[in-house]
Amino acid sequence: MWVSALFLFSETWAPDETSVRSGRVRVIANEIWRSEYSAVADSCRRLISEDSSNPVGYFLLGVMYYSISAEYRTDRYVDSVTDNLDAAIKLAQRKLEETKQQADWYFVLGSALGCRALFRSLHGGWWGAFRDGHGSCSNLEKAYEMDTTLTDALAGIGAYHYWKSAKSKVLSWLPLVADRREQGIAEIRQAIRAGRTMSPNARKAMLAILYEEKRYEEALGVADSLTADGILDGNSQLHLIRTLIELKRWPDAERVVNDLTASWRSSTYADSCGACELRYLSARMLASIGQTVEAREKIRQIISAEPACHNNAYFRNTLAKARALSF
Repeated sequence: MWVSALFLFSETWAPDETSVRSGRVRVIANEIWRSEYSAVADSCRRLISEDSSNPVGYFLLGVMYYSISAEYRTDRYVDSVTDNLDAAIKLAQRKLEETKQQADWYFVLGSALGCRALFRSLHGGWWGAFRDGHGSCSNLEKAYEMDTTLTDALAGIGAYHYWKSAKSKVLSWLPLVADRREQGIAEIRQAIRAGRTMSPNARKAMLAILYEEKRYEEALGVADSLTADGILDGNSQLHLIRTLIELKRWPDAERVVNDLTASWRSSTYADSCGACELRYLSARMLASIGQTVEAREKIRQIISAEPACHNNAYFRNTLAKARALSF
């Protein structure tokens, strides 16, 4: 989904160490890209304790909890995501009323709205997600118009343009939406080429888009670059597995499934409900190579987890796909 691209920051002009463009914030952003969540939480809480009126600490903390949720397919952090993003949005709006540092706060506001839009889209709030998405793009465009050095904003703008066009094909209540997918891809590529702090996450967003576009070989190239830089997180690995399945590269897909399974088993963030996503992907592989008995067992395990996992939005999505799988 488009808002996975809406996070973060430019490497130019740092007026102070709690600014959205400071070196201190760039360090925290890089820790998020590398899934170093414990360090991120400590740093964000220090930012908040130093200045509770600054939205940046709340925003980064909300992004961190969202990233954990997406990476491990868990709903244990729903309140932590929404509370911190809500606080960041409120404080960014207040900053826009109080200060002349307009581009930065439009950027924070647009990014926080974008992250909240993605979370709402999965957790039963499509209309709220649509409103947040529109507000996100609008604020990011204002930020970029005011300061064209904020090239990171282009990643969020491009992701919005792409996913609004892509999703309108299946949403009957979004009629007559212009196809701006290629424009969105071009905007994200421009953000990647700029090479600022946003670039790693823009590449992750591009991986999801290239999979959606069925440009599988290009998607593999992006995944390889993320792996080389040590930032291929669990969410990106899931896209990589799907890509390898489409290319019928079964041994490679199985290897990534096994790697991610081992990683989740050793993580304090993972839970059994999120693990059903990997069972579903394993079932797809097994069915494709003719091992239907084993595939049906994987599907049975997913369905049997429903009583314990029905409140997990990621699980409900996986369950729907598992029930639709035919072999």
